[in-house]
Amino acid sequence: MEAPRDPLLQDLIHHEKTVVGKVEEARREAERIVNQAKADARTALERARREGDEFAKAEAERASKEAEAARERIVAEARESVATIERMGAERRSRAVAAVLEQVVP
Repeated sequence: MEAPRDPLLQDLIHHEKTVVGKVEEARREAERIVNQAKADARTALERARREGDEFAKAEAERASKEAEAARERIVAEARESVATIERMGAERRSRAVAAVLEQVVP
């Protein structure tokens, strides 16, 4: 005993199928968006790590160059101090020898 379907019921069933289809489509689109966001996040993270590594390497090189320059400056200053002390020693030695000779040889 099949009764003819009510047109309102048929419209409701059709509308429900349409809504279900739209929900499924929206779910697939949301999944696509989430997957794309995850991929974008991985790419951004990889890029940030790479840039961080490059920055750390550049900073280490800069620090190494600064340390080397400081070492060279300190060594140069020490050499200058040694040269000054040697000159002063030579002058004082000459004066000491002259003073001793004055007292020994009148």
